[in-house]
Amino acid sequence: MERYGEILQLLSAIAPLLWLCYALIFRVTKPHIACLISLLITIFGSIYVWRTPCSTIVWSVIDGGISSLYPIIWTIFSALFTYRLICEINAIEGIKRSLSVISNNRLTQAFIVAFCFGALLEGIAGFGTSVIIPSAILLSLGFPPYQSAMISLISNTVPVVYAAVGVPVMALARVTGMPLKALSGIIGLQLFPVTLIVPFFIKEMLKISADTSLILGTGLVFALTQSLVGWYIGPELPAILAPFVTISFLIVYTRLKEEGRGIKNISREDFKSWLPYGLIVISILLTRLNSNISSLLSRHPFSFSFVIESLNKTVKIDYIYTPGTLIMISAITGGLILKAKLADYKRALLGAFAQILPTLSIITSMIIMANLMSYAGMTKLLAIKLVRVFGTLYPFISPLVGAIGTFLGGSDTTSNILFGKLQTEAGKNIGASPLWLAGANASGATGGKLISLQNLTLAVSGINKRGEEGKLMRLIFPYFLLYLAIMGLIIYTGSRFIH
Repeated sequence: MERYGEILQLLSAIAPLLWLCYALIFRVTKPHIACLISLLITIFGSIYVWRTPCSTIVWSVIDGGISSLYPIIWTIFSALFTYRLICEINAIEGIKRSLSVISNNRLTQAFIVAFCFGALLEGIAGFGTSVIIPSAILLSLGFPPYQSAMISLISNTVPVVYAAVGVPVMALARVTGMPLKALSGIIGLQLFPVTLIVPFFIKEMLKISADTSLILGTGLVFALTQSLVGWYIGPELPAILAPFVTISFLIVYTRLKEEGRGIKNISREDFKSWLPYGLIVISILLTRLNSNISSLLSRHPFSFSFVIESLNKTVKIDYIYTPGTLIMISAITGGLILKAKLADYKRALLGAFAQILPTLSIITSMIIMANLMSYAGMTKLLAIKLVRVFGTLYPFISPLVGAIGTFLGGSDTTSNILFGKLQTEAGKNIGASPLWLAGANASGATGGKLISLQNLTLAVSGINKRGEEGKLMRLIFPYFLLYLAIMGLIIYTGSRFIH
């Protein structure tokens, strides 16, 4: 009888995930509806199979709702508002022009537009802007259609873990209980080797001969900046500062190698187009690096906290210190300096609100589901079963778990919410560092972006090849396998030394 009870518990733990796989792969319903149904299945299993107390279920729902709205949804909303405002006042065209005049070299252009500008778009907004916009720009510069899409897809791997000013890492910290800054640093360390390799992938896609110093230098500058910022500052700025520093390196490299021939003057107006993003960087740096400001904004009256006794958990909400508020203030200020009209703000606000509604439903459902699975014991059971199958080799396949989450949900954030806690439980069961395996989920999830249906659809839209997702998938899949194999080796090797 006890054995049948365990089988029933295992089925109830797997059922929400199986439904999600089926619904998203075969597109039987919209993603936000699929996530809501998956949450209802989890609630049903928690009550009737796991016998979870009603108070725990109710407070898990409340805690999940609060965690999703603040800071995650608020940060995403502010990032989307900033991007839409820049589009409304046409500053985005100035940003594009300033990028396209740096060099005539094909590889340098690919690095600037896809690897750097794409990462910057991911860092400040996410939501597909980092795939569709670089694809379209590369196409306009004369790159072949599928080459443009593939370069944009491979570039949209490493930075997605720090998307929308660090939201995926924030979400991972929320569901696992791991320290935010420690997670940010360990993820940067895990991604360092693959960041060096991505520029070589881009060169291979272009099928051209190129100076190895350019390729290695680009990867090294990006990797060092992203890792150091993630380690010492936190998850908010790696995908913003790394592209800026790498573009600066490429400008200097181009001037030295091409003796200035590839560089045209960037107009003052185009340079001013970067102002809102510059203000975001400054505000986050000030609040993260200055301990006096950080301490002031992290306590009353700028912050409050309360205890959820049923979950034995303290919830803290920072009004100003959270990235979402800093981004919103920077966007509004930058817009005023760039002479944005009230109508521009209104359209940006309404556009961001309309865009975030499905995401609100998805993220809230997933966080509540992750909470319930954790408090009921489902996550722990799944982790035990996975470890029983793979044993000490589990760290090697842990990035694959993260990639599956991205393939299903379309984002690193969703993957971290779904499987972050499972990874830490697996780590405890095999004696590996839970922090290292939590990071492995986020790092592996970056590879999943290569085959995410959402990303593939955006990429083919950017090159005017709608309906050709299958062809693009076949072209990019070998790179996905290689990327994931490298990540698996990194995580497995690290798990032997980091405890």
